[in-house]
Amino acid sequence: MAKIELPNGIVSVEELPKTRRELTNCFNDGKGSIVQRPGITQLNTTSSVARGQFKWNDSLYQVVSQSLIKITNVTTGAFSTIGTIAGSDDIRTAIGFNNAVIVVKNGAIYKLDSSDVLTDISGVANMVSCVEVTHLNGRFVYIPADGSPAFFSDVGAAGTIQVLSFFDAEELPDKNTTCFEIKNTLYIGGTESFETFRDTGAVPNPFIRVTGSRVPYGFIGGLLEYADTKLFIGSESDQDAGIYAIAQGKAEKISNHAIDKILSDHTATELSQAIASRFKWRGFDIATFTLRGASFGFLGGNWFNLDTIRAGASRPWSGGFITQLDNKYYTAYADKIGVLADINKDFGDSFTRSMVVAFTQENGGYIACESISLGLSQGFNTVAGSVAIQMSRDGVTFGNPLYRNVGVLGEYASRLTWRYAGGLGTYENFLAIRIFTTEDINFSCDSLSGILA
Repeated sequence: MAKIELPNGIVSVEELPKTRRELTNCFNDGKGSIVQRPGITQLNTTSSVARGQFKWNDSLYQVVSQSLIKITNVTTGAFSTIGTIAGSDDIRTAIGFNNAVIVVKNGAIYKLDSSDVLTDISGVANMVSCVEVTHLNGRFVYIPADGSPAFFSDVGAAGTIQVLSFFDAEELPDKNTTCFEIKNTLYIGGTESFETFRDTGAVPNPFIRVTGSRVPYGFIGGLLEYADTKLFIGSESDQDAGIYAIAQGKAEKISNHAIDKILSDHTATELSQAIASRFKWRGFDIATFTLRGASFGFLGGNWFNLDTIRAGASRPWSGGFITQLDNKYYTAYADKIGVLADINKDFGDSFTRSMVVAFTQENGGYIACESISLGLSQGFNTVAGSVAIQMSRDGVTFGNPLYRNVGVLGEYASRLTWRYAGGLGTYENFLAIRIFTTEDINFSCDSLSGILA
């Protein structure tokens, strides 16, 4: 019996379909096993559209349509309305010592104190419409919507902006688009590059650019804190979009050809609206990106597809905005409040877990496939279900699915094998296999093998 290597994630070159390897709604743990992602349990609905979520003062908050709500019971999803947030764009937030700041992209700016008093600070002296905010050493740093120089607040005073509190990159004056903090260093990103700044405590401007710190990659969207770095969708000057990890004054491209192809199918505006999130599951630290037409996850240098089946079709994942609170991960998606859980549904909708693998005959001859066996997690399912296999000669067109039932609760020794009289076909040099399920069963596995001749 030949061992067939399990896929690491999404790998493919568009014009070379035989290079396709794929994981959907499951990921490679880096130790030879495939683990399925969590589903989402619905806690409540808001009758509004989620625009963002954040944690402040040990509580969970969401902006839904024009309301700021506080989740008052994380078990039931009960909430109370704190105040009004104008506009319809997604929000950006920064958490300070005594206030949280909420920036509506291209719109109003608010501060929220520990007593849940929400104040519109858009009209204070020297404040302008912004697209991003971060917090560093007691000050809030803002990025104006028109790309002009960044500015900062007084220490501990989110809404106090001095006339001389504006500053900019010196080496390459491109339009500013984002800002964030890594290990007490301020990063300001623009359309062409990033610059780093140190807080020197000088007056009137404490933020001094670090000489030689320019990183020649422009920011587009999808900013996400991940481990000791930040991930973002960006590009080199006049180049196609990719996903980068930035830290210590340098950026590394982490997206591959398959992910870059997905990005290329979206406009710059759509990429700027990407929702980037992060959650830990079974000890695995996973980053996610959701675009208008696709969604995908990242772990250990590998990518995998994410989706949810809605109205009978594959749609971008219903993960939405994800925030960690008390070791659980809560979501704000559309009009729903949810929590990640060990289930096989997203807000009641199913999702496909699948893998695409391939086998090539080294001597260039024919492959006679007698059977395929999958080392699937068995005996833990509380309901009956099945897994399907499809075969392909070219990596593009797959045959009709063949189904096998999995073992139910307690049937730990069950083996999932597809074997038919006459075998599973003969293939010239190359065989691609797709294995999948949409049913309410676990799809984690640790091996794949076949009787191939």
